[in-house]
Amino acid sequence: MHTAIAPQVQNRILAWIGVACASVSGAALIVHALGWLPMYFLVEVLALPSLLGLLIVGVAAHRIHSTIVLDRLVVGAWAGLAATLAYDAVRWLLRQTAIISFDPFMSHPIFGMLITGLPETSPTAVLIGWLYHFWNGFGFGVMYTLIAGPAAWGYAVIWALFLEVAWLTALPSVASFDLNPELITLSIVGHLAYGVVLGILAQRFIRA
Repeated sequence: MHTAIAPQVQNRILAWIGVACASVSGAALIVHALGWLPMYFLVEVLALPSLLGLLIVGVAAHRIHSTIVLDRLVVGAWAGLAATLAYDAVRWLLRQTAIISFDPFMSHPIFGMLITGLPETSPTAVLIGWLYHFWNGFGFGVMYTLIAGPAAWGYAVIWALFLEVAWLTALPSVASFDLNPELITLSIVGHLAYGVVLGILAQRFIRA
């Protein structure tokens, strides 16, 4: 006998599939830092399927009229990118005011190198590094909104600080950076900006 799946269960299934797809960029960094798999492996193998998976989740949510999942997915996508721009803007401003003495975006070419195998100075490596950076911000935004929805914006700050800890933990082994007060300050301020913007936008625009 055919048993219909309750709408609440459908929503949870779609949401967690979306979270899994959105987590791929971050997972690639973590498994590389742990020495389990090189970063390029998960990116090359799972990047496109994970983005396609998010698209399929959106289409499926639309077809079954799951406005909760679709709304959270769409808002998470653009809010995550907006929060990433805020993250970059704050870091750029810190550099312009001479509070930070180094390039706040120096990790991006390193990511591009790890993904492409090309030198850090290669335009392709720089481009891929920046694309990976925005993919990260997009994915973390989607993960947050699919789970937290329109929760109080402070929860997004907590989420961003969790990402901050993970980032600083992975950074020495991934990019061979030494953790110092300047780098930690830059990271904390950037992640706080990300969390505040993501949280305010999610609370404001997600309907349920």
